[in-house]
Amino acid sequence: MQNLDIFTVDELLALAEIDLEKKMLADSLHKLKHLSLQGVVNDELDAMLGSVYAKLKLFTSAAQHYSQLLERNDTRLHEQFQLGMVNYEMGNNDIALKCWDKVLEVEPSYPPVLFHKAILMLELEDVITAKKLLDFLLEVVDKTNYYAEQANTILEELATLAINSENKPALETH
Repeated sequence: MQNLDIFTVDELLALAEIDLEKKMLADSLHKLKHLSLQGVVNDELDAMLGSVYAKLKLFTSAAQHYSQLLERNDTRLHEQFQLGMVNYEMGNNDIALKCWDKVLEVEPSYPPVLFHKAILMLELEDVITAKKLLDFLLEVVDKTNYYAEQANTILEELATLAINSENKPALETH
């Protein structure tokens, strides 16, 4: 590996970002950890470390870096969303919901949050809330948006399930 001490913080962050874009996670992580071990405190550093760790499915480490960033700067909606996602992946649904609700307080039409919160609501069997979130999502995004397409698919599946359950004869009990 090359001597990273010859680079400035900004240069290493820029190089690590390029590595991330190229999906060269090991190279990116090497540069980012070098900065972290040097004691650098930087929002972009924690954001990128959170992203790399999430991609590596090291959710506890991802949550740690997103949390550190948000303690310094709680206006970062994307990282607040991502903190919710890593908590969701770890099964911490209550924490995920709190993170996502913080985003929605600031930006009520944030598509990724609306979609993933709806998915969690479906998992928690709160179909009414899930449908409301998906319907609202469809109101606020272009119909060609990824989340709109996914929302339509889920709503169609829910409608099919509802029709099938209505047409299912009731079981007779003796």
